[in-house]
Amino acid sequence: MNEMNDKKEALRELAIISLGELLVFGLICGGFALLGRLDGKVLLGGAVGAGTAILNYFLMAVGVFAAADKAQAGDPARGKRIVSLSMLGRYALMIVILVVCAKSGFCNVVAMVIPIALFRVLIYVGEFFRRKDG
Repeated sequence: MNEMNDKKEALRELAIISLGELLVFGLICGGFALLGRLDGKVLLGGAVGAGTAILNYFLMAVGVFAAADKAQAGDPARGKRIVSLSMLGRYALMIVILVVCAKSGFCNVVAMVIPIALFRVLIYVGEFFRRKDG
């Protein structure tokens, strides 16, 4: 039952992060619109950046739950390896996505980087919305 609560809490945090990234995307669009520079590249860049940050958080949660399952099954060393490989894989995936999108010329690089740079801030903000159960 505790594992189910942990997964529900992770999904709740994913929803908060996703809403935060949507808000950041809106602020990016508004900022570029105020500067008179809003175009399709900005929209695509912001969407790719926000989507990459959300995908990173989701894959991190999946990796942590897989590692916890291995640790509970009596193999904490394998759980640690899963977390390490998950981190390397997530970073490699993010780099590939960002480099390909930046090099394609279809995305505004600044609009793409802002949601990723503000991801850690969104995690801290999400802490305020975390339920305190005792």
